[in-house]
Amino acid sequence: MKKLFGFCGIITCLVLNACKDKVVPLGELTNAYLPLAVGNYWNLDTFGLREITETKVFDGKAYYAIMQSHDTSYVRNEGDKIIEYYQGKTSVIFDLNADVNDTWQYRDYTVKLTSKTETIKIGGQEIKNCYRFYFDIPPMADDEHAIWLASGIGFIQQECYGACIGGKNKLKEMKLDGKVYRL
Repeated sequence: MKKLFGFCGIITCLVLNACKDKVVPLGELTNAYLPLAVGNYWNLDTFGLREITETKVFDGKAYYAIMQSHDTSYVRNEGDKIIEYYQGKTSVIFDLNADVNDTWQYRDYTVKLTSKTETIKIGGQEIKNCYRFYFDIPPMADDEHAIWLASGIGFIQQECYGACIGGKNKLKEMKLDGKVYRL
C-alpha cells in the first residue's frame, strides 16, 4: 500500500510539474522588438505559425522570409523600422521609433502605433512595454486588426476586429536563437 501511495505521489508531482507555466527569461533575450534570424518562429493560439525560413536579397539588401499559412513577407530591420519588400516595392510595417498615434502607409493599410506601454500576460508572466500596432484599410470593412510586439520576443499577440473575428490570439510557443519556449 505504501508503494502504491509513493508511486501515485511521484506521478502527481510529475503531472503538476508538467503543467507549470514556462517563464521567458527576459534578461537573456535581445532588446529587438522583432528578433530576425532564420529558424525563429512564433506560434499564436488560433492564428497559427509565423516562421523565418530563409534570407533573400532584393535590390542589394538582405531580407528575412517570414512564412505564414496564407502569406510570405520579406522583411529587414533598418534603423528600428521593420521594412517589407513586396511586389518590387518597400514599405514600413512596424516603425519602432514612431511616437504614439503616428500613422504611415503599409501596402493598402494605414498603420497606427497606438501604444508603447501595453502589458500582456502570457504563461503566468507579465510582459511590459509591448507595442500595439493597429492596421486598417479605411475604404474597406472588416479588415481591421492589431499586432503587438514585445522586446526580445517579437510577435506576442494579435487581434482581428473584422471578418477574421476570433478574439485575441496570444503567443503559445516560440523559438528564438535555437531555444524553444512553450508558454
